[in-house]
Amino acid sequence: MHGSSLGQIGNYLREKWASPRRVRFWLLVLIILYTLLGFFALPWVIQYVAVNTAKEDFGRELRIESVHTNPYTLTLRMNGVTLNDKDDRQLLGWGNLFVNLEWSSIIDQTWTFDAIRIDKLMIQEERFISGETRLSRLAAESSGPESEKKESGKEKSAEMPALRIRDFKLENGVLRFADNLKDVTAADDAEPKQVSLALQNIGLWVKDFTLQNDASFPLRLNGQLTKGGKLAFDGTFQLLPSPALEGNAEINELAFKQAAPYLQQFMNVQLENGTLTLNGQMSTNAQQPFAFKGSASINTLNIKEASNDETLLGWDSLQTEQFDLNIASKEIETAPIVVKGLSGRVVINQDKTTNFGQLVVDTPADTKGDTNKSEETEPFGITIEGVELSDGDVQFSDNSLPLPFSTSIHTLSGEVSTLSSDSSEPARVKLEGEVAEYGLAQVNGTVHAWHPMRQTTINVRFRNLQIPEYSPYTVNFAGRKIADGTMDLDLDYTVNEEKLDGQNNLVLHDLKLGEKMESSDAMDLPLDLAIALLQDSDGVIDLNLPVSGDVGNPQFDFGKVIQQAVGDAIKSVVTAPFSFLANLVGADSEEMGKVEFPEGRTHLLPPQRERIAKLREALNKRPALALELAGPFNQAFDAPALKEDKAVKVLQQRLAEEGSEVEEPSLTSESNQAAMEAIFSSHYPDTELETVKDRFTEKPSEASNEAKFDALAYRNHLAEKVVAAQSITNEEFKAIANARAEAVRDALVNNSDSGISADRVRITAPQEVDSVEAERIAMELAVTTD
Repeated sequence: MHGSSLGQIGNYLREKWASPRRVRFWLLVLIILYTLLGFFALPWVIQYVAVNTAKEDFGRELRIESVHTNPYTLTLRMNGVTLNDKDDRQLLGWGNLFVNLEWSSIIDQTWTFDAIRIDKLMIQEERFISGETRLSRLAAESSGPESEKKESGKEKSAEMPALRIRDFKLENGVLRFADNLKDVTAADDAEPKQVSLALQNIGLWVKDFTLQNDASFPLRLNGQLTKGGKLAFDGTFQLLPSPALEGNAEINELAFKQAAPYLQQFMNVQLENGTLTLNGQMSTNAQQPFAFKGSASINTLNIKEASNDETLLGWDSLQTEQFDLNIASKEIETAPIVVKGLSGRVVINQDKTTNFGQLVVDTPADTKGDTNKSEETEPFGITIEGVELSDGDVQFSDNSLPLPFSTSIHTLSGEVSTLSSDSSEPARVKLEGEVAEYGLAQVNGTVHAWHPMRQTTINVRFRNLQIPEYSPYTVNFAGRKIADGTMDLDLDYTVNEEKLDGQNNLVLHDLKLGEKMESSDAMDLPLDLAIALLQDSDGVIDLNLPVSGDVGNPQFDFGKVIQQAVGDAIKSVVTAPFSFLANLVGADSEEMGKVEFPEGRTHLLPPQRERIAKLREALNKRPALALELAGPFNQAFDAPALKEDKAVKVLQQRLAEEGSEVEEPSLTSESNQAAMEAIFSSHYPDTELETVKDRFTEKPSEASNEAKFDALAYRNHLAEKVVAAQSITNEEFKAIANARAEAVRDALVNNSDSGISADRVRITAPQEVDSVEAERIAMELAVTTD
C-alpha cells in the first residue's frame, strides 16, 4: 500500500512538472537558476567587477571580505571593504553595508531603495603641500572624456539616473584628515608640518532622498572630534539643481587647540585651550555661501605668547545670545557680548610698540605680496551691540613712561558701548577694577575700534597703588628701582589723526628707592636722601610729565631744562641737609646738626634741649627722613667722671653689705670713712692706713703738745685714691656713648606733643672722638633714609 502511493506521486511529478513539454517545468528551472545566480553567482560577480575596476581604472587595490545577496528580498550585504590609495595607505572602507532595493524599481524604472545602512565607514583623507588631496586625486582620475564634454549643470542633471532612497543611515563612521602645512617663515624646501584631525562616531540619517530638481529631504548628522568637540545638524538638504542646506546646527565644546597649527601660520602665539559652542540656524545655497544666526560662546580660552610662554589673552567665558554671520552680504552682528574672567597682558614698550603688535608672523616678500592683494577685498561690516566685562584680571605695563609702570588689575568690570565698523561714532569705554589689596583703577574715554590712531581719547586713573619692591620702576634722572611707597597715576592720552598728545600726572606717596639700575641719563646723586628731603609734610612728590609725538614712532620730550632744575635742587639739599632743615624752622643752621655733652655725662643741658626741639620740629615736616646717632666718647675727657661714678657705686655696695642703704653716698663724708678705708685697703693692700693717716697728722708743735689730724684731707685722699684705682673698660666708654645717643633719641621721640616715630631715630656704633678742645664733647648727627 505504501509503495504504491509513492509510485503514484513520482509518476505525477514526471508527467506534470518534469516534462520539458510543460511550462511549469521551465518556470521551475528559471527559479532554480535565479536562486543559484542570486545567492551564489551574483556576489562573486560583484566582488570581481569591483576589485578589477578599482585596479584597472583607478590603479588602486580594493579588498572585500564578503558579499551576500538575496534575490528574493533584493538585498545586498558587503562586509569588510577596504580601498587603498596608490601608496598602500587606506583611503576608505567600511565594516558593513546593507542595501535593500524595492521591487517597484523594475516597474517604474526608478532605482528605489527601501533602506541603505552603512556601519563603521572609514575615510582617511590627506591634503598635500600642493593643495591636492587623496579624494580629489581619485575624483580626477575617475573623470572620463564624456564628463569633460558636459557644459552645463542642466546637462548633468538630465543624465542623472532616477533614484530614490527612502531611508539612509550611517553609523559609527570615522573621518580622519591629515593636513601638511607649509612653514611660511622657512625655506621652500623645508619639511611641512603635518596636522591630524579625526571625526568619529559619525551618524548620518537621510529620509526620502531623490535626485529631482528642487527636492529637499530631512537630514540629521552628528559626530565627535577625538580631540574635543561634538557636531550636530538637523534640517533639510537639497542636491539639485545646486546643493542647499538649511536647519539647526550645533557645535558643542569644540576644542580650539586643534586649530593651533593653522593660527600659528599667521600669529606667534600658543593656543593652550578653549572651547567653542554654537547653536542656531544655518543655511547655505547658490546665493548664500554661508549664513548663521544663533547663540555663541567661547569658554576657558588661553592664548599665550610663543616667545615667552606668558598669557596674552584669555577668559573663563564669552557669550552672546545672538550671533549673526552673513557671508553673502559680508556682515557680522552680535547682541551684547558678556565676558567673564577676562585675563590679559598688555605691554607698552619703550618705543611705544605693544606686545600685541609683535604677534604677526613675518613672512617672505612674495607671501606679503599675496597678503596685500587679499587686503584689497571688501572688508566685513561688524556691529557689536556692546561688551560687558566682569571679574577680569589684566596685567598692564607701560615702559614708555619716565617711571615705567606695571601692575595687575583684578575684579575688572565695566562696559563698552556699541562698536560699529560702518559708523564714525567712537565707542564709549567705562571700566573699573582693583589693584592689589587697596588700589583702584578706572578707565574712561572713547575709542574707534577700527581706527584707534585716528580718533581716541582715553583717561586712565590709578589710585593708592602699593608699589612692590620687585617692580622695575625707573625715573630718567634716578636710575633706581622702587622698593616701597604708594602711587597715584593719571594717564590722559588723545590721538587725533595719528598725533599723540598726552599728560601723565605722577603722585608718589612715601616713596623709597631700591637697587640701582643702569641708565645713561641718571644723575650720580644720593637720591634716597634727596627724595626724603623734597617730599612735603604729607610725604608726597607730585610730577607732571607731558607726552607727545607720532603714533607710528613716538618721541617723548620731557625737557632737559626741567631735569637740570631738579638736579640743582637735589644738589643744594643733599650737600647741606641740616641747613635745609634749619631753614624750615628758622633755627641756627650751623648748630642744628650737633648735640654737646659734659665730661662723663649723658644728660642734656637746657641749650641742647632747645636745639633738639627745633630739630624735632623740622623732622616732623619731613617724615621720610631718619636720623643716625653715633654716641661720642673720649677716654681722657670722660674717664675722671666715669671713675668717680664707679667709686660711688662701689661704696654704695659696701654700705649695703653693712646694712646701710644710701642712694648717693658721699666718698668724703665722715660717716663713710670706715667703709672707704676698707675699700682703700682692698685696692692698696700693701699700704698701711696708719701710714696714710700719718701723712695727714701734724706733729705736736711748741704751741700745742697734741698731734693734729686733718680728717677731711685724709678722707679726700682716700676718695682720690679709690677713684684712681677704678678701671674703665672700652665697653664702659661705649656704654656712655650709647647712653648719650639714647638721651638724644628720647628727647626726639618722647614728647607728647611733637615727638617723632622711634623707628626714625637709629643708634649706630659709638664713635671715639680723637680730642676734645672745649668743655663739651659734641655728637654729630647724620640724616638718612635707610
